[in-house]
Amino acid sequence: MVIVGGGHNGLVCAAYLARAGRSVVVVEARDEVGGCASTVEAIGARVNICNCDHTMILASGIVDDLELGAHGLRYLDVDPMGIALGWGDAPAFVQWRSVERTLDGLARTDQTAADAYRRYLDVALPAARLVADVQGSRPSTPAIAAIAARRRLRGAATVLSWARRSLLDVLGAFGLPPWLIAAACTNGPAVWGLGPDAPGSGLGALGFAMRHLIGVGRPAGGSGALPAALAACVRDHGGVVVTGARVGGVMVRDGQARGVRLVDGRQIAASTVVTATDPRTVLVDWLDGVPPAARLHARWASAPRVDGYESKLDAVVTAPPDLAALRAIPADLLPPHAHHVPTITISPTPAEQVAAAAARARGQVSDPPMFLLNTPSVLDPAMRPSPDTHLLSLEVLWTPYALPGGWSDPTRAWSWLRRLASLGDPALVEAVRDWRVMTPPDYEREFAMPRGYAPSFPGGVVAALSGRPRELSRYRTPVAGLYLTGAGTFPGAGVWGASGRNTAHVILTARPRNPSPHAGQ
Repeated sequence: MVIVGGGHNGLVCAAYLARAGRSVVVVEARDEVGGCASTVEAIGARVNICNCDHTMILASGIVDDLELGAHGLRYLDVDPMGIALGWGDAPAFVQWRSVERTLDGLARTDQTAADAYRRYLDVALPAARLVADVQGSRPSTPAIAAIAARRRLRGAATVLSWARRSLLDVLGAFGLPPWLIAAACTNGPAVWGLGPDAPGSGLGALGFAMRHLIGVGRPAGGSGALPAALAACVRDHGGVVVTGARVGGVMVRDGQARGVRLVDGRQIAASTVVTATDPRTVLVDWLDGVPPAARLHARWASAPRVDGYESKLDAVVTAPPDLAALRAIPADLLPPHAHHVPTITISPTPAEQVAAAAARARGQVSDPPMFLLNTPSVLDPAMRPSPDTHLLSLEVLWTPYALPGGWSDPTRAWSWLRRLASLGDPALVEAVRDWRVMTPPDYEREFAMPRGYAPSFPGGVVAALSGRPRELSRYRTPVAGLYLTGAGTFPGAGVWGASGRNTAHVILTARPRNPSPHAGQ
């Protein structure tokens, strides 16, 4: 079997298959595995390619199931789990794993907001439990129905209702203030590319509840410790991981996958191929002219491309940013040593986010920006570039690939640091010792993401229940032996691994179609 793509989903799939005794080869284009979950050497530091917080994989059971601790993976608890700030005079919101501690802090700030948050959790927590169960299970209509039945349908009506509504509508109905709604959008729908008023963004309202339910963790040594442990697991079970080898297409004969073709002309024969890459590349570029996939190819080819819209700035600094809103939080609510433990969300107002969604379609960067700020070296000393410096990471949402004039001007990215410094730390700019930025064109060039877009499953639980589209929710294609996995398939983006595990299960339980004695394994 060949798994194309050594991101964490591809590696999870490979690990389960290898553990089941299958012959597995993982082929990764980059010189190291991990994809967007990797940690790399840059600017004299160990830098996470994307945000370092892991949530859903903690509830998936994959870490224990694959015994990844034996391969060096260790998680650090992040608590408080998040801090939310705005660009105006809105109060800070500190979310702890403990519901009561979170509510106590909210009550000190705004009793009305605390009461609304409690009403929200009363409805959201049962729905979050249901979604966590469904997204951690194998997606089939009977399986999802059975999970809902076991829970006596608790949360089911909420999930179905919120999936059709907007985040503004859902959270506004509980009386939550705009500054809390803005934080929920930045951590949820904005990451998916949606504004808070977009139909279907309502499921993003589960974010606060989901973190209370599961918690937040970070792998010691950086996000890349997870794919490193997965690769070690694959090898321990006899699998092979090949890096620096870019796949240029799938070989298909008589409706059956026969292996993959590398861009250098080499071929790897296999009767089972799993692609953990962009589904559009596979279905449009690689299956062009393949008769069994003609209808699927036509549907995907006619759909508009999606442009990437996220950037990330990393800097080596002499001290973490000293933001005024953090200094204003009483020490008994947030001790100073905890200021930079979690990711700090810095959000425009909901109205500004709605306007920014329209501006993004015109190629404009969100202004005010949407920031996800963390200083991972505060919680994890292994991430410190040196004893006298820290690593600052700033993920910037809604920075369109098709920016008028392009991304060659470095002053645009540098202006994000100046905007961050404007929140009460004028010395921040002078504290920078080195820095770099990754924009959508950089992700396209370095991670083979067409137009810098990181795919994400578009449907959620409701789409998984209906099994549409089948290639994304059930991982199968019309080509026998060709499967899809990865962030573009159910349950979606983020550090999860469930897609890889689900695809492995589908393969291990599949009945062969069009078997051929000439196909390699």
